[in-house]
Amino acid sequence: MRLLASTDFALRILLRLVAAPDRRLDTPGLALATGVPRNHVHKIVQSLAAAGYVRTTRGSGGGVTLLRSPAQIPIGAIVRHFEAEQALVECDRADGGACPLMPDCALRGILRRARGVFLAALDTTSLADCAPAVSIGNRNIPTLPSPRTRRKSAGASR
Repeated sequence: MRLLASTDFALRILLRLVAAPDRRLDTPGLALATGVPRNHVHKIVQSLAAAGYVRTTRGSGGGVTLLRSPAQIPIGAIVRHFEAEQALVECDRADGGACPLMPDCALRGILRRARGVFLAALDTTSLADCAPAVSIGNRNIPTLPSPRTRRKSAGASR
């Protein structure tokens, strides 16, 4: 199953917010840190805020923060939020699609069950489970490398 780009971007943005739990991150900073175009970051953050995952603060010193603990945000919920309208195949569209094999084809039911299993597996994983962490003193601080660090390390392995 392939996720929409907006779902991928939302997960990146949320994981970046997990990595900076005590800071408000602005749209340009999130765009730079995640490799997501700024205009997409803005739209995705608005969607995440409307769904109750993040808080946005306007003005000087404003930005985006998680509204809930990363352990309380299942990956499955994020995927459902961004993939809600997406049909896996033509016959699964909300309008019934235009598949000439319906109603005799069993594929739609099989794919719906597979999607359910996929989402159920994601429901058992939270944002906290996905964020890499490094130990500093007695605390585990979630961190994500900056895009610049990732590029340098990718170039070194070539």
